[in-house]
Amino acid sequence: MNLASLLGPLALSAIALVAPSAHAADTPAAQCVPLSGEQQIVRAGADRNILLRSGEAHYVVHFRNSCPSAVRATRLGFTTDGKEADTLCSEGRSKLDTGRGSCEVARIEPIDAERFTREARRRSR
Repeated sequence: MNLASLLGPLALSAIALVAPSAHAADTPAAQCVPLSGEQQIVRAGADRNILLRSGEAHYVVHFRNSCPSAVRATRLGFTTDGKEADTLCSEGRSKLDTGRGSCEVARIEPIDAERFTREARRRSR
């Protein structure tokens, strides 16, 4: 065998390995953040997103669609991949369970504590 006959199949194998990852890059990867035991959810006046404080971290959690049941629910909790969540993920992997339904998490936006406080005050008016 010569070198060219060995390199041909090797090059095809390398292309086959790279091709799926190029396709995967077209699909956004889910962003995940850890949930601590101490959480605060502010949902007043918003059905498209909620404010979440998890430990010292602060986020705006955006839903894929409107989530009116989040505004009226007496109990809220997150699930990720169908199980009670210790991690919150975007791209629909996590859902807010409202007791009356669930709302897919589309995006998680990190914010600072000052913005969290400002937004929470604005929503409670």
